[in-house]
Amino acid sequence: MKTKLSLFGLLLVGFVISITVIQSAAAEDARVKMGLVALWTFDKGTVGAKEVEDILGKNSGTITGKPSQIDGFRSEALDFDGVVDLVRMGEDIFFPSVTMEAIINPTLGTRNPIYDKYNYGIQLLDSNNVGIWIRADTANAAKHWPSAYVPFPTDGEWHHVVGVVENKKSVRIYLDGELKKTTPAPDPISIAYGAAHKPTIAYTQHLGGIWYAGGIDEVAIFEGALSDAEVKRLHTQALAIEPTGKLAVTWGALKTLN
Repeated sequence: MKTKLSLFGLLLVGFVISITVIQSAAAEDARVKMGLVALWTFDKGTVGAKEVEDILGKNSGTITGKPSQIDGFRSEALDFDGVVDLVRMGEDIFFPSVTMEAIINPTLGTRNPIYDKYNYGIQLLDSNNVGIWIRADTANAAKHWPSAYVPFPTDGEWHHVVGVVENKKSVRIYLDGELKKTTPAPDPISIAYGAAHKPTIAYTQHLGGIWYAGGIDEVAIFEGALSDAEVKRLHTQALAIEPTGKLAVTWGALKTLN
């Protein structure tokens, strides 16, 4: 009986420590001060059979299909099959100005939606251009889809992608920390156009459904339009062996404890 109680006590203490460590890590992450509202690392401790945890604890996603867990750019990542695999969030995320971040290693030659809210997102086209787009709230059909795309490297390596929507001003695409293209977007994102859709990773409902093929790691969403300097900081942090925010270090320590 004492052995069972002791084991239960250790498990309880371990659980409390785990929760405290995770909450502390989220609070310490430098990106929180930059407006970070959701982060899916796809690390081993955050992915279940049917659920992907949001490290900030606010918007876990439901898995459809069986994306494989692989070695990512940082710890683990998910590899999507381009046929049925996707992650759909349980809660909506919408901001007039928004920043989307991901580290990706896609299968080139096909259209690859990375993060999609239906009325805005980041993706690759089948021309191997990566970019950001929005559905603008305007009656002028010719101005419905402001976007900014640039060629994606064909080296087969992981690359850091950031898309920024600055409300009523522009959309911007960054590759490996560098601003690559800016397109004017004087009309805001159409809220009504995506009202019924929850955000997805590796999938868009446009054109009857399109799925992403390849690896995705470290998807993050920020409230607000990050500046050039802030995006450079994101890239520096992504490359860091021990990130300043300590999320990866904390998760590593947590895995050791468990």
